[in-house]
Amino acid sequence: MTVEEIVARLVGAGGRRTASRQAIVEVMAEAGSHFTAEEVAARVQARFPSINISTVYRTLDALTEAGVIDHVHFGHGRAVYHLSDEAHQHLYCERCQRVQELPADKIEPFVAMLRQDYGFTLDRRHFAIVGRCRTCRPA
Repeated sequence: MTVEEIVARLVGAGGRRTASRQAIVEVMAEAGSHFTAEEVAARVQARFPSINISTVYRTLDALTEAGVIDHVHFGHGRAVYHLSDEAHQHLYCERCQRVQELPADKIEPFVAMLRQDYGFTLDRRHFAIVGRCRTCRPA
């Protein structure tokens, strides 16, 4: 998504268009796929020192509510945000901290089993599958 598309979705969901939000969205677009609130705040404050980290958190919350971004927790760390593009699951290596994106259809049989056998609906957006990647796993 472009900066304008992101801001338009935010406004379409009832949010306001402000200079601070515009700056935050621009930094997010530059940051790539995975970023923390602190990383966004540091980059925004380098350009606009008056933008407080609380404004960054409120904007990230508003973007989450608008369905523009999701957050996930890698291991025991803080929330990491990414654009809500195609559905995927995160694989997180607890040793090297590498993140891989697994297409949602690969985990669908497990999700279907939880729904059928346990009546449980899984919200995959907020967690990562934690383990060791091919490089870091024991031989």
